[in-house]
Amino acid sequence: MINQTRKERVSAEIRKRGRKNKTYRFFSPLIKRGWFFWIDLCDFCEEHMLKFVLLCTSLLCFTAFCSFSFPLFTGSVTNLGIIDFSELDESISLAEEDSNVMTADEARILFSDDFAVGDSEGLGSMVSTNSEGQEVIAIDTDDILQDILDQIPEETVTGISSYEETDLDSLVFEKDDWRLILVNKQHSVPSDYDFPLGDLTANLQCDERVIDDLVLMLRDARSAGMNIWIVSPYRSGDKQENLFNYDLGKYMSSGMNYFDAYQLAAEAVTLPGTSEHQIGLAFDIVNNEYAHLGEGFGETKEGLWLAENCYKYGFILRYPKDKEYITTIEYEPWHFRYVGREAAAYMTFKGLTLEEFWEEVF
Repeated sequence: MINQTRKERVSAEIRKRGRKNKTYRFFSPLIKRGWFFWIDLCDFCEEHMLKFVLLCTSLLCFTAFCSFSFPLFTGSVTNLGIIDFSELDESISLAEEDSNVMTADEARILFSDDFAVGDSEGLGSMVSTNSEGQEVIAIDTDDILQDILDQIPEETVTGISSYEETDLDSLVFEKDDWRLILVNKQHSVPSDYDFPLGDLTANLQCDERVIDDLVLMLRDARSAGMNIWIVSPYRSGDKQENLFNYDLGKYMSSGMNYFDAYQLAAEAVTLPGTSEHQIGLAFDIVNNEYAHLGEGFGETKEGLWLAENCYKYGFILRYPKDKEYITTIEYEPWHFRYVGREAAAYMTFKGLTLEEFWEEVF
């Protein structure tokens, strides 16, 4: 009796009680199975306790990491991963939508690593002082656009290639096409990625293979009466880090703790090493009214024209509205990405983001 197992002791106890109670005897098979299951579960937990503790610790660490470095756990259950930016306090808004100037610090971050107040070469800039006594840079958009247009002779720019929806299935795409490289929070810029860097102006650069189509789009926009200009094309890794830290500090100075500020900054500015600006294929395009990158740009005639026509020149609206759960980036009507004319037409007509394009085609 001393060497009986737990199951044997349970079986003996059930038989003993069954002899005294007919109802208990009737249900004894079910009671016995329940006890045996509980005994097996306890034995399993005892045997694998260390593994179980390590697994729970790993899941806890993973959840804590994801909650502020990848926005999976924000928003409501039906709107997973999306922060409602319309509910943010105005003091930490991402853009001053009714301003056409930027501070010297913002200009230094956006335009050049070594830009200083008063250094207007290539920018067509003018230093002034706002009502708060702060030095600001008022952008002369005509000068910037003209500087870019002057870089490319008229005869080097080819015409627009148009694609009808019926042509899409005949298009063939290559996974290693430089125009289709996928860069986001899950796919960082490859450490060995290299590309020819071309100058738009003295302070603005991009992948030189994009310049022809970019200039053609700018010229056609100007001919259509649009007043658009490029505020941020290629950014180095250091510049991207400065921009991210600038937003992080802005949110923290408004009273947020570090983790909340980090998550919000990561939603508004891509983390260094995961930004398309670092590969020279992304362009922030705005007008005077929305020089600070505001969502309202999407409702202006310039924003509407670009959204409707950019695919003809090889560009897509990279972070569209209602696709935040896929891109993990808020709606940015100013951010355009070059993917080539064929891919741009394919994605536009099918309503795909670059992430969805990769999933469907490759």
